[in-house]
Amino acid sequence: MIRAISMTVMTLLCAVFATLHVTLGLLSLDMVSSVWPSLTAMAIYLAATVLVLIPGPGSLPLGRAFVAVAAVVAMTILVDGVLPKTTWPGYASWHMAATYTLLVVVNLRGRVAVSWLGAACSVALLAQWAAGTTMGLVGGLMLSIATVGWLTIATGIGHLLRTNDGKVAQYAGDARAAADWYAAERALNLSRTQWLQHVRDVTVPALAKVADPDKELSDADRQELRLIEAQLRDEIRGRVLATSEVVAAARRARERGVVVQLLDDRHQELAPRMLAAVSERIVSLLNQARGGTVTARVRPQGRAATVTILASTPDEQDPTLVELTDGPIDT
Repeated sequence: MIRAISMTVMTLLCAVFATLHVTLGLLSLDMVSSVWPSLTAMAIYLAATVLVLIPGPGSLPLGRAFVAVAAVVAMTILVDGVLPKTTWPGYASWHMAATYTLLVVVNLRGRVAVSWLGAACSVALLAQWAAGTTMGLVGGLMLSIATVGWLTIATGIGHLLRTNDGKVAQYAGDARAAADWYAAERALNLSRTQWLQHVRDVTVPALAKVADPDKELSDADRQELRLIEAQLRDEIRGRVLATSEVVAAARRARERGVVVQLLDDRHQELAPRMLAAVSERIVSLLNQARGGTVTARVRPQGRAATVTILASTPDEQDPTLVELTDGPIDT
């Protein structure tokens, strides 16, 4: 369905036209040789109108479109068979207007080729009927001008509206992409600002001492600078592993002389439950370490283990190796 056309509006318009056509046909039953074919055609017309107006995503289902064409053929055969052949039938030929109303709906709902197939059938049947009357073949073709004309207009309008829908969808997609890009840029700028502020908070007090020419750095000051440098390296190189708990435990371990390395080679966020389990295990091993080395590494994608933690000391024969995966944890 063309988005520029409200389904409610189309339904109301078709209801008005269908009511008008059927009413005019009922008021002209005295012109036909038998009322039952006309009444049957009216029932077919109303049923087909309801069928093509049933809402649904996308174009009108192909089966319903062909049912509408079949309804046009049935209406034309039924009504033409009882119309007078020597006089102008007037509103008794209500089915001509009903035909193009039904086919216009089929056309606007995306079944352009099927609607023109219905128009061709209508023109052929109407010309065949008119050839046997005083109007003749040419007169029958003239009667089809309205059907062809309205369907041509519907095809043109439908093309324009579909083009408009495509442009609207493109503009909407561009707007969403621009909004996503802007949000990502803002988030990146915010992250950078927060990171810079964090670096200032961590480093400025210590660097102020270094920059003070009257300040003599003590061993404690130098140790503090080394710890700050190690913390920043953890946050850059360790990335996802550098949670506040792990960073604090790594600082305490380094104060005891433990060499700590946090490495993120995956560059992808871990699931919250996985990250909590990893942080808990790293903190536990760091708190237990009294020397040696503790290395925690997030492995690249495709490896059996997601995270490995190796804790070793120079005099330890069997280092502790912990492998954590998205499944059970093995030690």
